[in-house]
Amino acid sequence: MSVFIPRALSRNRLFIIGLLSISLLPSLAHAGLFSWFKSTNHTSSNQGEFLTPEQAFNLTAHQTTEALNLNFTIAPGYYLYREQLKISPEGATLGEWQLPSGEPHQDNYYGESQVYKQSFTLSLPLAAVSESAQVKVQYQGCTQDLCYAPQTVWLPLSLKN
Repeated sequence: MSVFIPRALSRNRLFIIGLLSISLLPSLAHAGLFSWFKSTNHTSSNQGEFLTPEQAFNLTAHQTTEALNLNFTIAPGYYLYREQLKISPEGATLGEWQLPSGEPHQDNYYGESQVYKQSFTLSLPLAAVSESAQVKVQYQGCTQDLCYAPQTVWLPLSLKN
């Protein structure tokens, strides 16, 4: 008995596709994509559902003439990596600012790190703002069974009066 394999999908290609699929399984499992297997009732239960990154790490901004204030509201059970929080102005100059200290956290991927489990406000002094200036905010966070991809938010700035 012979097996028909289309020319476009030779055995070598099938082998390579199989290897790639297997190599992605740990990443998918870490991302929580297989967590629905744990639940016995997939349709009526909200247990095991994760918040969106915007819900888990809600970022709001308020600009004054002196500063851009960033408020991170972190949902219970979630945490934000201090080392993954990056601020980059475009068309603006920021004065001196400093991230608040985080809580020590041992992580399988980042090792010994610091995280924010509580909401906090970061004040970025505005030294100069040009027309169409903006600030890029990058951050990454997790919960026990899921780590989110790094997030990027662009915040437009108004000219100072």
